[in-house]
Amino acid sequence: MTRIRELNDVYDVPGMLTTAEFEYLYRLAKCNRGKGVIVEIGSRMGRSTIALARGTAAVGGEQVFAIDPHEPIPQEGYDEYSEKMFLANLKKAHVEAHVSPMVMTSEQAAVGWNRPIRMLWIDGDHRYDAVRLDYSLWEPHLIDGGILAMHDTIRKQGPKRVLWEYIFRSDRFTQIAIVDNITAVQKVKRKSPFSKLRDYAVLALRGVYIAARKMRIPYSKPVGRWLLGEVTARISSRRFS
Repeated sequence: MTRIRELNDVYDVPGMLTTAEFEYLYRLAKCNRGKGVIVEIGSRMGRSTIALARGTAAVGGEQVFAIDPHEPIPQEGYDEYSEKMFLANLKKAHVEAHVSPMVMTSEQAAVGWNRPIRMLWIDGDHRYDAVRLDYSLWEPHLIDGGILAMHDTIRKQGPKRVLWEYIFRSDRFTQIAIVDNITAVQKVKRKSPFSKLRDYAVLALRGVYIAARKMRIPYSKPVGRWLLGEVTARISSRRFS
């Protein structure tokens, strides 16, 4: 598989992102340069932060505001404080100049926030109430044409439920693209009938993929991921790349 040359020295940064997800965040961070900052909710060890920082740096873009209290979340399987490792990984990847760490909760960081956001990446506490709070606090700052991306939207109930209740049912988001466990959408004033049909097709395929996984059909995971990637690439005119 061909890798992105600009990421060759950071592919091994620890974290939960797959290689495809890591590369996809890098590409998303290059979109809408000059129209706002990038906000990341949930940094942990910094794998996603580095992908976003490398992407925005490649186009001379704005800062990545990396929000995370870096405290243990036993319910999510995180038992250690992560700030020290996070900062060390940023330094090793030479992206400190492009990242503004905000060691606090999403709710604390939102107080007084008034900067436009061109990309919002939500990958913090995956429990429903926490994901809903992150979305409600930060989505109003996302510009029209901006990108909202969320992680663990296939396997975690919290992100999945927020997607259905606030994004998939809304006329304000279109261009649905799915890469492994990332779902990305574009915020618009109102999506067109054609966009609705295209998005329905992606959602239908997504439903088949999830059902096949639950039924443990052989090869459903790799084949489903490949199909979702190929279909969203072909029927979307942009796919944010």
